[in-house]
Amino acid sequence: MKSCIRFCLAASSSLGLLASAAHASDISLGAGGFVTVGPVYEGSDEFEVRGFPIIFPTFGDGSGESRLNFRGLDDIRFSALRYNGLQAGPLLGYRFGRDAGDAVELGGLGSIGSGIVVGGFAQYDFGGAFVDVAFSKQVSGQSDSGFLAKVGAGYDFDITDRLSSRIYAAGTYASEDYMDQYFSVTAAQSAASVAGYPVFNASAGFKNVEINGALNFAATENLSLRARVGYSRIVGDAADSPITVSDDQFSGGVGLIYRF
Repeated sequence: MKSCIRFCLAASSSLGLLASAAHASDISLGAGGFVTVGPVYEGSDEFEVRGFPIIFPTFGDGSGESRLNFRGLDDIRFSALRYNGLQAGPLLGYRFGRDAGDAVELGGLGSIGSGIVVGGFAQYDFGGAFVDVAFSKQVSGQSDSGFLAKVGAGYDFDITDRLSSRIYAAGTYASEDYMDQYFSVTAAQSAASVAGYPVFNASAGFKNVEINGALNFAATENLSLRARVGYSRIVGDAADSPITVSDDQFSGGVGLIYRF
């Protein structure tokens, strides 16, 4: 958690280097906090609650819309390019690892380190709908964490003047290194595992498909309240892994953001 807090505070400085791509007069500061609930680890049937603060700059484009898009702690996007419905730019984030003590099912498997995530994205908007693709890789905490590539589509719409919503569906492709880290069981892990898992080799491929919905309520001109619920279905070798207890993964979260 301390590493997560350090990242959240440091992210504003890192993203601040991108300010030259935005209009200086449209830079402001946002701060807030989030509480999330989700599986103890991907594939678990148990849940845990996490809370974290976040401080970040917002970069406008002259239209009042921020160039910074917070999709999640592991997916904070900056639209360096905007042209005729196309958006593209870097992403930055923080990925929680997996501790062998998090669940009985992980006993003997060893831990996977948390770390900073970097990558890029592209998105095309048409009306309220959009399609996007994002690439991300953890660059600290794990030397062989592999990469993820997500392809999705969504729709943004206003319910009232103050209440807006987003519906989003996506599939995530994982590299072989990523699958090995999170879903394979080596001979050594098999021998040490508390659950007595057989050896299992997870190959690269789509690891999950998901759908989620989000609400954003503008309580005041500066204060926004946010809520999110999501469902993910683990597929392919990730679903076949002996580590995976449940293919059905539910998550949610609430938070608030204040823009200064």
